[in-house]
Amino acid sequence: MKIKPAPVRLNLARRYLWGALVAALIPLAIIAGLYDRYSANLLNNLIENRVETNLEATAAKMSNFMAVQVNRLENIADLPDTSAFFRSQDHNAVSDLLNDILTLETESPDIYAVELLNTEGEILYTLPKQRTRTKPKEFNTLPFVQHGRAEVLGPVLPDNGRPGWFLITIPVLSNQQKIGSVSLRMRLASLTEQVASLVEPNVFEPQIVVFDRVRLTPVGTTAQTSETIASSRQFFPGWRIHLVKGRNIYQEPKTYIRYLLLVAAALSALGVIYLFYQMSERISRYLQPLSEGARAIANGDFSVPVSEEAPGELGVLARSYNRMREQLGKLIESRIDIERRAALGNMAAGIAHEIRNPLTTVSTTVHGLKRGEDDAERRNMFEVISSEIARVDTTIGEFLNYARPSEPNKDLVVIKDVLRTIKTLIATTAHEKGITVNLSGESNLKLMIDQAHCRQILLNLALNAIDAMPDGGHLNMRAYRDNGNAILLLADDGCGMDADVLAKIMRPFFTTRSNGSGLGLSVTKQLVDANGGSLDIESEKGVGTTVTVSFPYTRQDQGGAS
Repeated sequence: MKIKPAPVRLNLARRYLWGALVAALIPLAIIAGLYDRYSANLLNNLIENRVETNLEATAAKMSNFMAVQVNRLENIADLPDTSAFFRSQDHNAVSDLLNDILTLETESPDIYAVELLNTEGEILYTLPKQRTRTKPKEFNTLPFVQHGRAEVLGPVLPDNGRPGWFLITIPVLSNQQKIGSVSLRMRLASLTEQVASLVEPNVFEPQIVVFDRVRLTPVGTTAQTSETIASSRQFFPGWRIHLVKGRNIYQEPKTYIRYLLLVAAALSALGVIYLFYQMSERISRYLQPLSEGARAIANGDFSVPVSEEAPGELGVLARSYNRMREQLGKLIESRIDIERRAALGNMAAGIAHEIRNPLTTVSTTVHGLKRGEDDAERRNMFEVISSEIARVDTTIGEFLNYARPSEPNKDLVVIKDVLRTIKTLIATTAHEKGITVNLSGESNLKLMIDQAHCRQILLNLALNAIDAMPDGGHLNMRAYRDNGNAILLLADDGCGMDADVLAKIMRPFFTTRSNGSGLGLSVTKQLVDANGGSLDIESEKGVGTTVTVSFPYTRQDQGGAS
């Protein structure tokens, strides 16, 4: 029976699995969101803290740089030889000591020149002399700041191949009166290079801003105004460090990490979805046969088995289902058989009462008429009537035997003798059809069985085999022991049966012969069951049929055999 597939819908297993999936994904999404937010804040804090720390460290370094230069100037301004220079009328006469000190200072790569100026700011002496400067055009607009004794002028930006510089000046005092000043013309790049460590390519760039008027790059050139994202304290009055955006991708590092985490969370979610989908499909594949088998049983078909290869509890469920299906089928078949026998018993009793008595009278009358009849043709007609009456009586007997089989009266029976008796009974019919009957097996095999039942079982099977060989053949009857069972085997090389006929052959009233009642094999099966045996039929169309009758072979049988 072919089972129509159930409509596709979300079954119980899939509902539970997808429910579990949703329950797993919701916390995952919440955790991913919270972690993304936390990581974003964390990265912001880390980056800002790192930037601020580096920015302040650089500002401190530059403040120290300026302090070192101021200290140099103070040391020069406090020299007696310096005061003597400004008090002298000959401003070209520099003492050897002062000259040596100034030369030593100019050996620093950060200093272009040391200048000695009068009270009006005019340069009186420059060392080295070849680095004498002229007043720049924008001198009057240059940023100027005074911090303590020190004055800072500039910066002067690079122009026409000349490097940029700025001037640090300290007055020289005598009796609390200013008699002149000492200046260091500083290399501008020496100051701006201090911020090079803050450069983050494509993220942010440092600039030195002087009074919000001048912006310098780390190499001492003019910088373009850009959005400031952080600034340091003043490392010198009016001078500070700004960090500006570099190509507007300040968020790139933390954005990359955030996206990486989000992609990882998404991949995890997809992996969980795929895993749950595979589990759902697999469980559905195992449950689908159970569903189809249950619908088959509901439709009255007990022949649909379920695969028992499912893992774990599903395999146990499949095996339990198959056992239930077999037991339920046997129970229903047994119940139907009991009801059928009860109905046939009632019918047989009525037939025996209503038909056999009139048949007896008819048979007696026909017999009397036949004895007084001299006409051969009429006598032949009476013979036909008598044979038909006998056939009707035999059919009624088969009904009675099937509906109300007699209880077995078991006794120790020598199977060899029963087989010989059967061979004798069928010898004439077999000879007429050109069938050779062969007996084989264990000659001393004995069984505890009802002898009449055993004889009827073998006779019914032998007659069926002869009917299956209308053109002659071989009938082999064999008795032997196998694994604690006594086996009675009847094999013919007749017409055989196809699978459809073989499935129905045990049903009462099913027959392939025109003059058969369809009760022969049913009665035989009943007699085998009544004596505790089993009957199995194997057949192939055009090849033949083999019937195997098996009975338990007990110690009592063995003792009797010995």
